[in-house]
Amino acid sequence: MQNKVVVGDKKTKDTLLQKGFGEKKGKELVLDLKEALFLLEKDKLEVELAGKKLSAKKLREYASAREAKFYSKFLVFSDLREKGFCVKTGFKFGFDFRVYPRGKKPGEAHTQQVVKVFTQDDGKSMIELSRMVRLAGNLRTLFSIAVVDSENDINYYSIQRITP
Repeated sequence: MQNKVVVGDKKTKDTLLQKGFGEKKGKELVLDLKEALFLLEKDKLEVELAGKKLSAKKLREYASAREAKFYSKFLVFSDLREKGFCVKTGFKFGFDFRVYPRGKKPGEAHTQQVVKVFTQDDGKSMIELSRMVRLAGNLRTLFSIAVVDSENDINYYSIQRITP
């Protein structure tokens, strides 16, 4: 399993693909751990490890041991999905997520925004933020920061470059 969950059932694969979950790799559908946990909590998926079904709590513990700030990122992923956005990982772009317009999936629309997740205790320099804003601009997307506070509430902030 490592950091991915493979979906084997054809009907489940087709349904999840239609809803913008996972990435098709050959004949398999591969889900990120945040996607798998989201679907497990919604009773839309069962996850097994070494032949045993995992509860949402066990999957959360498993994922938290493998990815820094997993739970904060999961909260943001869930919030965006609940709001109707298709959310994909943004690691290769230097962000936590790529977010597509409501009702659209990759291939149907360009990424609407990129999101970096922070907790309220994280500190970032203006140089780091400037790099992220510039990169988002190069990708022609909006840059957003999702800040998860100590009560697990999420505040979103968009930062744009202004050129006079």
